[in-house]
Amino acid sequence: MKTKLLITILILIAGFSFGQKFTDFKGDYLGQKPPGNIPELFAPGIISSDDQEHAVPAFSPDGNEVFWLSNRPPSPANKNWLSFGKTMQRIGNRWTNPEPTPYKGCVFSHDGKRLYMGSENEGYDPCYVEKCDTGWSQPVNLDLVSRYPEIKYAYFPTFTEEGTIYFMGYAEGGWINLGIYRAEFINGKYLKPELLPLNINGPSDVRNWMPYISRDESYLIFCSTRGLPESDQGDLFISFRNDEGTWTDPVNMGKTINTDQLERFSTVSPDGKYLFFTRDFTNILEDVFWVSTDIIDDMKKEVFNSDK
Repeated sequence: MKTKLLITILILIAGFSFGQKFTDFKGDYLGQKPPGNIPELFAPGIISSDDQEHAVPAFSPDGNEVFWLSNRPPSPANKNWLSFGKTMQRIGNRWTNPEPTPYKGCVFSHDGKRLYMGSENEGYDPCYVEKCDTGWSQPVNLDLVSRYPEIKYAYFPTFTEEGTIYFMGYAEGGWINLGIYRAEFINGKYLKPELLPLNINGPSDVRNWMPYISRDESYLIFCSTRGLPESDQGDLFISFRNDEGTWTDPVNMGKTINTDQLERFSTVSPDGKYLFFTRDFTNILEDVFWVSTDIIDDMKKEVFNSDK
């Protein structure tokens, strides 16, 4: 009798996790069918909703957590935009329902022990929280803006495995005085951030923003309006880093990825298999799409073969 009771209790714990509510999703990436070389809408009705997905989803390296940011446009009931940080967890291969979180627009460290967030406003440092027994620690300042106040802010940080940070900061003369920066992490501190070269950050009348740096720092994906009609607010471009540390001229990622609408936020999944990005579908709202990273490998071959 006691054995049967113990088994029943264990089943209840495994199945309901102390009252935790679950979605119908199971498996990797919320159980979504993996895409091929054509972008697919990601998690419709869950992550890609009727709101504006103002960042790509940040999956933990073990695939058991995801964070994302949604914005809700003004309505008769709410005159201002509303911002919602959301998260889901996988427990026993089942995903919980979306829950609110204070962590917005975050990105995992490559070991999964930290969540990084950009500056809240001008003059604020980016920060991180660390994984602990009770969940996440109190925010810790990254001490970047405070040491280098001339950059004013560090929006949308993205990191290499070695800790080098790329971000959007103040750059006089750039489009609305924005530029993409790089700063190396040496002996526990960041060196002075340096603007990426003009083939990335120029010309001054072109948007160059929302960077994503690959784990090995071999390529950079960002949104730009270079060569586009005024009606197109931005496409995703990719630039590859040479052995000597210089960057190839950015290349439009093509009609498979880009449309005549806005594509801007991007990231690659921790396992390196999928590229996530956002696409505008109403001139206000955005959804998340994903596609195989084979497209990046193909573009790399094309870029370097064309140089020969």
